[in-house]
Amino acid sequence: MHDSERLDLPSASEAYARRRCLGRTALIRQLRNAGKLQPPPESDDAKSGTQVHQAWASGNDNGLSSSQRNTLDSLIRIEKLVVANWAGGEPYSLLSREDRLWLHKGLEPIHSGRYDVAYVSLNRKRMLIIDGKTLYGQVEAADTNDQLRELVALCRHNFPGIEEFTVAIVQPNVPGGISIAAYDALESELALRLLRQHLEDIKDPYHQRNPGPYCKFCPAALQCPQMRGTIYTVADTIKGIQAGDFDLPLGPRGALLLARIKLAKPLLDLFESAYKAALEEDPGAVPNWRLREGKNVRRISDIKTAWQVAHVRGMELDAFLESVELSVGKLEAAYGQIAQAKGKALTQKFNQAFEPVIERQQYAPELEETK
Repeated sequence: MHDSERLDLPSASEAYARRRCLGRTALIRQLRNAGKLQPPPESDDAKSGTQVHQAWASGNDNGLSSSQRNTLDSLIRIEKLVVANWAGGEPYSLLSREDRLWLHKGLEPIHSGRYDVAYVSLNRKRMLIIDGKTLYGQVEAADTNDQLRELVALCRHNFPGIEEFTVAIVQPNVPGGISIAAYDALESELALRLLRQHLEDIKDPYHQRNPGPYCKFCPAALQCPQMRGTIYTVADTIKGIQAGDFDLPLGPRGALLLARIKLAKPLLDLFESAYKAALEEDPGAVPNWRLREGKNVRRISDIKTAWQVAHVRGMELDAFLESVELSVGKLEAAYGQIAQAKGKALTQKFNQAFEPVIERQQYAPELEETK
């Protein structure tokens, strides 16, 4: 498996994982050279995010679902707000969208990174770099974000005349999902020098590999001995507890085991996805296992037409409404057109207007690690 876009080289998009697992790059290179690199299948969320980013860059939203269009509309709106705030009334121009920048050592490329969109002031002294995150999870803030720091380093290398780089993370599906930071000329030069030093450091083939939540995105995850060791440790411990060999560990040992369980869960999903892909390609790949046909679920998305069909056949409106489940999110979005509000202001107005009919369901507590 080769990454022709990145020339099989480190990139800014993997900065968070690479800087926490220094042995990652060497393992990926080793497996790639041996022809054994088998990246995990792309998740549906990742595919959806890619489609939204492509539409954001091209301006063509054909083929997007309604939820994807909502995300795209929010991205465009937030981009305009961020750009206006950054410009401060001064003239500027769009530099480019979806552009990959390269870092070289002499003539040899050694690293790259792609920003979503960048703007530059007309005097070519200030640059704005925007990175859109379309999923629902929180990410590092802009001032501590490894990916954005490496993008600043790349921009410093490619645009040495720029004196100030502003970076912004925009998350349309996360409340308050805007984070902004600025790098002056000295800070951006330091980021560039530290990146070069880091790229030399990770050439060491003996660096330790440290399993973490980022493993689920690693192309070497399925073949990483340290990651497999984490799964085996959890499995052996749980077997011992089930067999009555020892009690459920509490205290510091319990915290360690729980952290490993939280880490192993998404990695087990990777293995299951890989086995599904293997069985799809070769039904005899795994004895005693097969791909069962997925469930065929009936769904009606056109409520208006469904009511017309039901009404023609004698159904009363009250009976029809009792069978329809209302989407609070979609109703809130539609109400936003009337209330002329968005974001938190819309949610507040919606809750006030529909409070008499809103029912709240409290879910069971979820485990969360405290720092």
